[in-house]
Amino acid sequence: MHRSFIVGSLAAAFLSGTALTASAAEYFDRIASFPITANVPKDGDPKAETVAEIITASEDGKLLIYTDSPRKALGFIDITDPAQPKAGGSLVLGGEPTSVKVVGQKIYAAVNTSESFTNPSGKLVAINLADRKTAAECPLPGQPDSVAVNAGVLAVAIENERNEELNGGALPQLPAGSLVVASLNGDHLDCASLKTVALTGLAAVAGEDPEPEYADVSSEGKVVVTLQENNHIVVVDGKAGRIEAHFSAGTVDLKAVDAKKDGKIELADSMGKVAREPDAVHWIDAGRFVTANEGDWKGGSRSFTIFNRDGSVAYESGESLEHEIVSLGHYPDKRNKKGVEIEGVETGRFGSDNLIFVGSERASVVGVYRDTGAAPELVQVLPTGIGPEGLLAIPSRNLFVATSETDLHGDGGVAPHVMIYQRAERAAPAYPTIRSGKRADGLPIAWGALSGLAADRTQAGRLFAVTDSVYAGAPRILTIDATRKPAVITGETLVTRNGAAAEKLDLEGIATADEGFWLASEGNPEKGLYNRLIKVDAKGAIQEEIALRSISRKARRTTASKA
Repeated sequence: MHRSFIVGSLAAAFLSGTALTASAAEYFDRIASFPITANVPKDGDPKAETVAEIITASEDGKLLIYTDSPRKALGFIDITDPAQPKAGGSLVLGGEPTSVKVVGQKIYAAVNTSESFTNPSGKLVAINLADRKTAAECPLPGQPDSVAVNAGVLAVAIENERNEELNGGALPQLPAGSLVVASLNGDHLDCASLKTVALTGLAAVAGEDPEPEYADVSSEGKVVVTLQENNHIVVVDGKAGRIEAHFSAGTVDLKAVDAKKDGKIELADSMGKVAREPDAVHWIDAGRFVTANEGDWKGGSRSFTIFNRDGSVAYESGESLEHEIVSLGHYPDKRNKKGVEIEGVETGRFGSDNLIFVGSERASVVGVYRDTGAAPELVQVLPTGIGPEGLLAIPSRNLFVATSETDLHGDGGVAPHVMIYQRAERAAPAYPTIRSGKRADGLPIAWGALSGLAADRTQAGRLFAVTDSVYAGAPRILTIDATRKPAVITGETLVTRNGAAAEKLDLEGIATADEGFWLASEGNPEKGLYNRLIKVDAKGAIQEEIALRSISRKARRTTASKA
């Protein structure tokens, strides 16, 4: 999994659960968040990078184990009481852990020990859960990226990832990746039983250089593995070590998406025949699996797909989840054609519901879907920590867990967290408190980074908000119906100057006036923004601008320190 620097919606990073289906009686709500910095050793650098990437749990669901690649360690969290998680310490592995899975009383960790892209290496480490001592180390034929276990079959995807700075990241870049499978005896693995399954010559895209990204094992011991950059999927009989089927992941046509990085959200672009390039994959049942279409190389697929085992498409989400994310104010402002970038996926049966969890790396949310056998039903959306990577369902305890791999704490920002959610009967989930409705064309009203707020003088329960400099390319006044729960953004008014969008504004305040509004725009000369009061009419057209004395933020900090 590539470690992109992705910042989602910070304001919602510690909230949880979005209700979309009023008929549902059970929802997830966040009950705890665990900062990964709590597991930093006392003698460790408190500001050094630390993340939680892939996560697993003991079979009783009371201990979480996650990979922390920057610190070359596994981290442990005691969730005996899931609402009060406790630091469980860490275990250094002598390499970069890329994936981890608990089987019985053993922890199996895939560890990258590569000295370079051209000379990859790795090992599979078996660790006793009770005393955290190494029970065995099995050499692997390259750099591992994913480990999965089910039905007595263990599978490791050997990625041998490409150097993205070499020739624009183009393939091929040998050595080729592969898949390693083995049969377990209970929770015991004999290193001599590891079999390497070659995956070369299968994909139409750089078939000589397969890059397996993620693997999952079905209840029948069948391994599905994604070749992300090759845009290909392979199904392997894990017990026999034999390829059963392989097929292209195909493409998706997208309509009404935002593919431009221009300081505004406009769902006006179309993208045709975009390679899915799936990252995570999970079996839903013995005959179907779901992929998270990250689109990491070519970019832009922003969807998830349910495939039948023979490679036919049972369901394609297209741009639907991205539209829901726009309506929730989570659409990422630091973006390009990749959009919300779907990276993680998980499945789990909770009571009578077979649920699918879909993680958006750039929007920092997880969509929760109910499997219907046809088009899945979106139940709710859960805000996570920044850049969710590892998703884990623990049905036996009605829990769901999401990790975050983006670390800002060294620069004074937010540390990575492991978020814990619990499913229970509720009248409604806690989140969201506000969302947007649809425009006349059926698309969601785009919003985010709300700042000022004012009440309508004439209508109780109606509010007005403004968007700040994150969307400086299209500053707007939003109308909110606060009598509804959640509150709903029902209208938008573009602030214009001489008939065009009024750029270079950082709107921070709003007050109602006769037949319009007064707006306050905060200055920042370093960005070409200046302090001013602005009078606009009811249609958002600027009628008057009053310049105010402006000093740089650096000067303000200096003045404040002297005071």
